[in-house]
Amino acid sequence: MRYIMSAGYAGKGIQDIQPTVDEIVVNWIQCLRERWSSTPKQARDFDIGKRIQFLTVDITTKLCLGESFRCVEEDRDQHAFLDTVKTATPVSLQLSLFPELTRTLYHLTKLAPIRRLLVPSAEDKSGREKGHQQTGAIRNDSSRHAGVLFEPGVAGSDTTSTAVQATLLTIITNPRVYHKLQKEIDSAVNHRPISVPIQEAEARQLPYLQACIQEGLRIHPPLAQLRDRVAPPEGDYIHGYRIPGGTSVGFNSWGTQRDPIYGDDAAIFRPERWVENEESRIKEMKQLCDLIFGHGPTKCLGSKIAWMILNKAIFETLPFAKSVADDGG
Repeated sequence: MRYIMSAGYAGKGIQDIQPTVDEIVVNWIQCLRERWSSTPKQARDFDIGKRIQFLTVDITTKLCLGESFRCVEEDRDQHAFLDTVKTATPVSLQLSLFPELTRTLYHLTKLAPIRRLLVPSAEDKSGREKGHQQTGAIRNDSSRHAGVLFEPGVAGSDTTSTAVQATLLTIITNPRVYHKLQKEIDSAVNHRPISVPIQEAEARQLPYLQACIQEGLRIHPPLAQLRDRVAPPEGDYIHGYRIPGGTSVGFNSWGTQRDPIYGDDAAIFRPERWVENEESRIKEMKQLCDLIFGHGPTKCLGSKIAWMILNKAIFETLPFAKSVADDGG
């Protein structure tokens, strides 16, 4: 199933997805302006982090299920989806560290009483299955396939939202970076037509925007799981260390993203490192940073979609962050 789906996440498949993403982003921008724009007589405070969550949920459910949850329009957590993710994420993170426990729970869920307690069903009043039911995504035998499509959406909406929020936060709390990025955006808008929302190809022509996003992902990786792999039966060697067969080996994304390859100031948010170093070093840095999406056959299929959303969301929300950056200066 993963192999079949992979074509839709690469090449022309990504461009085919962009109009759907654009439709939701445009609606999101309009809702932000209508509901939360401040006036000379009234300043409006709002939680943009929550609205970014609504955006990513609507995009991923639209792409995965064919119909969004309409969190943006309703300005609320539809079907308690985000609340369910918030509750389930710590549990899934812990389970990912103990594969034996995961296997035990899997076998226990074959018992009807335990299955009713732990496994979602179409009768749930909130959460994942309620969302399936509301969008009409589950239809008899299609439920298994809907689940395969929906699970990446759950993960994708949460991690992409985290990436957008963390990157935006690091930009607006650093006035120097904010004003430099805003200057690049203003120059682009003044010298050539920019689509609304900005298109992926247009955003890629803004080097400092790309550097800010890359640095945001590096300084605050959205996924902290070990993403472990199992050594082959015959064992393996990593940097000269013998790894016995069957050993689970993972990596710490927060640790790897402080590697000396990024420079002596790797702990600091400084987007310039992505444009001022020699090309060969930047290539190595990107390869290391790309590990936050995984590697090989289990690499996140939606990484390019995440980049698309990051480009659009950061570019379009920067005007709303102006007062924050100016206050910080």
